[in-house]
Amino acid sequence: MTSLLESLMSRERVFVVGSGGVGKTTLSAALAITAALEQPLNVLVVTVDPAKRLAGTLGVAALANAPRQVELPGLAPKGRLWAASVDMKSAWDDLVHQFSPDQATSERILASPIYHNLSAKFIGSYDYAAVQVLAALTADDRYDLVVVDTPPSRNALDFLDAPARLREFFSSPLLALLTLPRRTRLFSAATRPFYLVADMVLGSAFLTDLTDFFSDFAKLGSGLVEQSKSFSELLTAPATGFIAIAAPYGPSVDEAHRLLEALKTRDLHALAFIVNRSLPGRLFTPQADEARVWLEQDAPTVLETRFAGEPVVAAAILRATSELVFTHQQFANARARELLNALQDVGIDLFEVPISEVELDSPNALAALVHSTTAAATPGG
Repeated sequence: MTSLLESLMSRERVFVVGSGGVGKTTLSAALAITAALEQPLNVLVVTVDPAKRLAGTLGVAALANAPRQVELPGLAPKGRLWAASVDMKSAWDDLVHQFSPDQATSERILASPIYHNLSAKFIGSYDYAAVQVLAALTADDRYDLVVVDTPPSRNALDFLDAPARLREFFSSPLLALLTLPRRTRLFSAATRPFYLVADMVLGSAFLTDLTDFFSDFAKLGSGLVEQSKSFSELLTAPATGFIAIAAPYGPSVDEAHRLLEALKTRDLHALAFIVNRSLPGRLFTPQADEARVWLEQDAPTVLETRFAGEPVVAAAILRATSELVFTHQQFANARARELLNALQDVGIDLFEVPISEVELDSPNALAALVHSTTAAATPGG
């Protein structure tokens, strides 16, 4: 089995995927930092997570679509680290400027209230914007390694399918209908009933604005479609890999299998699976068992002087604490084993990252997190 860092370094682009709340953003940053520390590489970490936690994790004030260099003081990195975060509004504005055939078209689109509502509220608009930004960033040959922190798993799968949906939209009958000139649609036997009702409900002025907007927006199609095709090809390229993450709680087993199956059906290469926030192995050693027994049986006598006159209370508290710790240990260990055992046949490397005992609020702490990673134990271990 290769190490987690070796898995990471085997590709030029690595997408980190997983459900919300499992530490995906933190691990993405940790992997990128460790790569920059240990290899003479230009490393970029970029988040497509709308929660935008990456900046705080890296210790910088803010991130945007354009990468900014992240300093790693006191760590003596062999390489250099950059970070970026997809900002939907500026991403869409940049795309309009980039793919409009002329300045007048881009100005009309940017000034349209319809554009502001679609770019801010339309379902999937964040995915479409992210695809276009990442298509440029991941293809940028200035970076030797790009680590992408994706949205939570359901959104992540939407994000992976966004290039195909974008191409479908620009070739769809709906767009053709929306861009029909008013004169043409009024004389079309197929569309005339719809537009007569729409005129009465929405008003002819709104329909005219809608037609004008989509007529301009359709002009962006060739550029957006071409870039989305390039991104689809990049996702399945040999230099691209995916690292999946889950935690030993919640519906992790089912979620893990769904995620890995989704990657497989899309011909995307899974590099490794990480069980994050596992309890450290030292909690399951004979010494840990001895400590628990001491806590339950012997500690009350030591504390009798402290709880003078109430030794029974002290004993009850310590016994309840011991039972709680033991139960938590056994449950968390059982869930981690269940998850790992269920994934033994998926054909990729499995790793465990223990719960951190320090705040993960600095590059130093994040680098230590990767080094605490261990290969997953065998079934029943």
